[in-house]
Amino acid sequence: MTDALCPADPVPRLEAIFRAIASSRMAGVAILNPALEVEAVGFRRCGDDWVGVLVTPWFMSLICLPDAASASETPSRPIQASGTKREMALPSGAYEFLSAHEDELGPYLTSSLFSPMFEFPDMAQAREVAAAVLAEVFSLPEPDAAPVVRPPVGLVARLEQPVSRRGFLGALLRPGEKT
Repeated sequence: MTDALCPADPVPRLEAIFRAIASSRMAGVAILNPALEVEAVGFRRCGDDWVGVLVTPWFMSLICLPDAASASETPSRPIQASGTKREMALPSGAYEFLSAHEDELGPYLTSSLFSPMFEFPDMAQAREVAAAVLAEVFSLPEPDAAPVVRPPVGLVARLEQPVSRRGFLGALLRPGEKT
């Protein structure tokens, strides 16, 4: 990957690539929520990478984009085939990601939060949930807490039965309330 493919701020390029995917490969697919659009939310530097949430009409995922300087393969950072699981340490703990690749973007990591996106009535709510996820992911654990390996963020709702996806979404939007 060259600097042209992953500039200092990868957000404009990421959004342009996924908007092109929305209007080509995803055009007319039944899982699209017409109330939503492509938007990168809260991307920030995290070590040598950029981490944030990508909202599209068909999914919301935590995304990790390697910086142009760290995108090439090294012994400590091998390039993995798409679909390979990889653990990534973030301030709140370790999370499981899948490796992915888009020709115009190069390799990146993704951790699914929601798919499909029909539970979101508009972009404002999708942005609010994305911001809540990022606040949690970038929060520091309690000083005496043991390190924890967390499942993909979207999987948490499925593991804590009997909370529905709607209940999980509601909990993100109304912290502190029991669902």
